[in-house]
Amino acid sequence: MKKYFLCLILLLTITISCQKKMEKKFEWLPSESAPELYPMNIYKGHLYFEDGGSVYIPCSGRAHNGWGNDGSTHTQGEDLKPVPIKLDVTWASFVENKFYTGSWDLPEEKMLKLFKEGVVNYDTGKGQTYTQILVGCAPGGVVVVWMYGAGNQVEIGRYQAHETHIAMSDYVPGNETADQKEFFEIMAELSPELEAKRKQRGGIEYGLWDSYRKKYTWRTRIEIPNHGFEDMSLEMFNGEREDIFDEPLKRNEFKERAVPQNVTFMLRNLKRKRIVFALDLDEGEIFNVFKQADGTKPIEIILRANEDLSHPSLIFKQGDKETPIRKIDLENTWEYTSLSRNE
Repeated sequence: MKKYFLCLILLLTITISCQKKMEKKFEWLPSESAPELYPMNIYKGHLYFEDGGSVYIPCSGRAHNGWGNDGSTHTQGEDLKPVPIKLDVTWASFVENKFYTGSWDLPEEKMLKLFKEGVVNYDTGKGQTYTQILVGCAPGGVVVVWMYGAGNQVEIGRYQAHETHIAMSDYVPGNETADQKEFFEIMAELSPELEAKRKQRGGIEYGLWDSYRKKYTWRTRIEIPNHGFEDMSLEMFNGEREDIFDEPLKRNEFKERAVPQNVTFMLRNLKRKRIVFALDLDEGEIFNVFKQADGTKPIEIILRANEDLSHPSLIFKQGDKETPIRKIDLENTWEYTSLSRNE
């Protein structure tokens, strides 16, 4: 009988241990990110788990998908994966004609907390977990890691890589005569439109991606007669994103956020018709407006219009001071007709 109870206790211990391990596993995939004007390619990159396992960070031939935007995704490993505890990555920065490398511990507890809390999907109204871990690589050896899920993206950490050397015979197997400078120049080429944009910026702006991380206390608001605030999607220059609706939108609290790159307002009128205003902000204008503001006081970004939505305007407001935001397309609007959300 004593042996029976010992076996039972051992079995329960093993079962509980397995359940705890499963509680720390989530369904997610890794992806890469790079600035739109500065193509890069990950030579080698992995996210490591506590048990010694890992997943590789996929990368297309070159990535310049936009800072904070996801890139390649490859199905790999088990559907449910542990929270990674370490990152290493080596990549080619084509515009700089350089390789960078680095290895860092990740904030496991912070990531575990986010995975457990999850996010709510606007269309379904149901909770889900984060589904991607993005690794961003930028000129100067800047590395940023984000977690993404259902229109929400949170910065996990910013890391600094150092320059390294990779033999071209290893980087381009089968091409023993490849010249790094010539190869990288070809890989750095962009469309004429993006080439002009890169030239206009006057060279690589080292420190730019850190400047994106500066935060201010702000929120959005609408001033439109007989229209309610249905949903607010925010994309910030630092790669973070928020999708705000239901109770959080009713509270509409001020929050520390980076400078917005895009603000998307979804409104609902008395006939329950939903209208979307998707507004891309000009980088130079919006940063200039934020820099002139008092960083210690809250800010509001207000969408104003008549009841029929004519004469819309976007206003930057702090205290009694109002500044119109002009370099935007206020006609980028449409009716939202999705039936997937429970109402």
